[in-house]
Amino acid sequence: MELLKTLERIVGAEHLRAGDDVRGYAVDGAYPSVAVFPGSVDEVSAVLAASSAAKAAVIPRGGGVHMSLGGIPKRADVVLNLGRLARLLDHEPGDMTSTVQAGMVVAEYQAYLGRQGQFVGLDPSNPGRATIGGILAANVSGPRRHRYGTARDVLIGLRVVDAGGTVVKGGAKVVKNVTGYDMNKLYVGSLGTLGVIVEATFRLYPIPACERTWVAAFSTVAKARRVVAQILDSPLVPSAVELLNATAAREVSRHVGATSEVNGVVLAVAIASVPEAVAAQIRSVQEMGGEADDDGVLEGQTHEAFWAAVRDFGGSDVAAIVLKTSVPLDKVGETMEQGERLSAEHGLQAAAISEAGAGVLRFYLTADDAAYRAARLSQVVESLRAFAVQRHGSLVVLKAPVDVKTKVDVWGPAGKGFALMRGLKEQFDPGYILNPGRFVGGL
Repeated sequence: MELLKTLERIVGAEHLRAGDDVRGYAVDGAYPSVAVFPGSVDEVSAVLAASSAAKAAVIPRGGGVHMSLGGIPKRADVVLNLGRLARLLDHEPGDMTSTVQAGMVVAEYQAYLGRQGQFVGLDPSNPGRATIGGILAANVSGPRRHRYGTARDVLIGLRVVDAGGTVVKGGAKVVKNVTGYDMNKLYVGSLGTLGVIVEATFRLYPIPACERTWVAAFSTVAKARRVVAQILDSPLVPSAVELLNATAAREVSRHVGATSEVNGVVLAVAIASVPEAVAAQIRSVQEMGGEADDDGVLEGQTHEAFWAAVRDFGGSDVAAIVLKTSVPLDKVGETMEQGERLSAEHGLQAAAISEAGAGVLRFYLTADDAAYRAARLSQVVESLRAFAVQRHGSLVVLKAPVDVKTKVDVWGPAGKGFALMRGLKEQFDPGYILNPGRFVGGL
């Protein structure tokens, strides 16, 4: 086809795949015709311009870690893989800012910054595969969100290519300059439906001299939540505050090498600063956790292994479905219990991990057999979403089989802002070629 020839001229035959070679790039059963691997922003621009002219649907892709997020694509013609755009473009240690191309893997980026004693406050799952552009497009965050915020909070500038191939910029390389801030907010979390992120500029932080974790087991969620409330109402500055149900805690313990049985819930609080401050804050947390059945302090490799297991929770690889609920802080405990209860009623196992200081919970649901799995999973999604909405929260399906996605809306109700979102889509992507159907309301 003519588009295939045009794309080959743009990126070169060695950076293009077609036919059976692109079957591995299918998204929820939608198979593209071609995958292209541009090596520059100019090539990204040319690919999008050609695809737009041909009215071909484009699926942007980084490391593929978050491709399960979103609805089933209405069309999938061209996979635009940004893996070759993986250069560090700028780093100003004195200003604590850095600019990087979207295809760079997060772990590689952090390793470079680490040699300068700095890091970016993002800790997504699978950092060895996840790319900068992918985590921005999906608005992914990890345990460090508690202290450093989400991607929107650490991002100060973007370079994006729109559906027609025009390159646009927002923000700046100076932390205090907020020009274009709204544009940054617009593209982050839009799942590549408004434009393709090709470069990002971040504010950086110095690597703390010391970090340790207090881990405590509680017989009930309510007891753990009382400790969380005390921590949040205190002068303490944790890096992360995570609450794990028994199923998740046992899985994390297995990865860390611990053998103790977990029957209730586990609360983990990470503290990072100079050694003296860390020791003092850990003692304060221990005093607040007087109701704990058992507790201890992790440091060194054990500390690192624990947070890697939480961040890259193993259930995400084998779970039939992964859900993310956001609720008010005082509703975290009952939402965790409701998710466990609903799962058990439908013959499912539920591992749950909560960013307890942010009101975010992730449920990893598995089933022993595939019989009626789609129906049961769909019922849990609808029931738990209704529960969350009644408590002024929301639920998003992060991962699910296609047969579940055909039964439920992975994003949930679009709300009053949908008309605005649709207007933005029509303005930024009038031909609806970028990830069509995968965003809120089928945009």
